[in-house]
Amino acid sequence: MEEFINAIVNLKDTQSIFILCGIFISFDILTGYLKAIKKKEVNSSISRDGFIKKLGWITAIIFGYLIKYMIGVDMFLYISSIVCIATEGISIYENLGELGVNLKFKKYFEKLKEDEEDEKE
Repeated sequence: MEEFINAIVNLKDTQSIFILCGIFISFDILTGYLKAIKKKEVNSSISRDGFIKKLGWITAIIFGYLIKYMIGVDMFLYISSIVCIATEGISIYENLGELGVNLKFKKYFEKLKEDEEDEKE
């Protein structure tokens, strides 16, 4: 994972960062819909909330671009991109697991989900 983060931070082409975020967002939407169809849980309000979240990521990344081009500081762009890619990547991984794709680290994500549910209670 550290190698992946270093690769993103070392990207100097902001267009590549934006495209990479777009790819992760798109695949999260695709795998989310596939999961909902499989479970017969397609719901417009859940879709709407998901799209609002995706628009939030896009807004954060565009804001990072504006900061970079206006004052030359790219920290916000890179941090937003890393968090977006990590969050969407985990979601894609979880969705694929629920679709029946046998994933190497499935138990790790199940443990994270259990810990999250314990915190809610």
